[in-house]
Amino acid sequence: MMAMKITILCLWFAVPTACLGQAPAPSAPAEKVQFKNGKVLISPGDRTLMAPDEVTLPFQIVIRTNGAFTVQGGTPRALQEGDSLGADGMLSKADGTIMPVIDHVSRKRGRVTVLKDGQASEPRETLKLADGTTVSPEGKITLLSGSSRVLLDGEIFKLEGGAVTARDTITKQNGRVNVQKDGSTVTVEPGRSLMMNDGTKVLSDGTVIKANGEQVILAEGQVITIDGVVTRSR
Repeated sequence: MMAMKITILCLWFAVPTACLGQAPAPSAPAEKVQFKNGKVLISPGDRTLMAPDEVTLPFQIVIRTNGAFTVQGGTPRALQEGDSLGADGMLSKADGTIMPVIDHVSRKRGRVTVLKDGQASEPRETLKLADGTTVSPEGKITLLSGSSRVLLDGEIFKLEGGAVTARDTITKQNGRVNVQKDGSTVTVEPGRSLMMNDGTKVLSDGTVIKANGEQVILAEGQVITIDGVVTRSR
């Protein structure tokens, strides 16, 4: 009988929340998380996510301490070293690529792609979004107004309907300047320059001239995020 009492006391001190019937700590709010050195860092504050807590972002995104995350309770996906996931649902990678993790349809180099629960595919028949908008496999989009046009490279629409604000990036990796524009990654060749959708000019030596005239010299590994293609509502 004495041994049984000691066991109960040990359990009481080891897991007091279980003995009291309390729930785990609530999920912590955040604006952005980054997976670095095997840990999830929460911004603002660069706090480290500690078990058993989870961190939540809009669009029903939940990130766990091991870097695994889910969207709307779907299949777990893994953050890689250097990945950042923002409150806008955009996943930014260390190489400068950026894309939404929510279910969406987009166009890249003329090819329509659907991302659903983290899996990308090309539609074989016309896709109907939840709000009635349709997108054909060839990239013809028919809006709620009834007007039709071609889906632009880099445009993104949620499967539930509505456009996602597109983002482009500029980065310097291994001495080379790369940009993500209209959903594709392009290297700015030596002696050349490239104009981004928002009017930013990018030079091959890493000089970035913004539309307002401000100049930035890219450092190795630095990533600058800017506005991408603007969705036409009509």
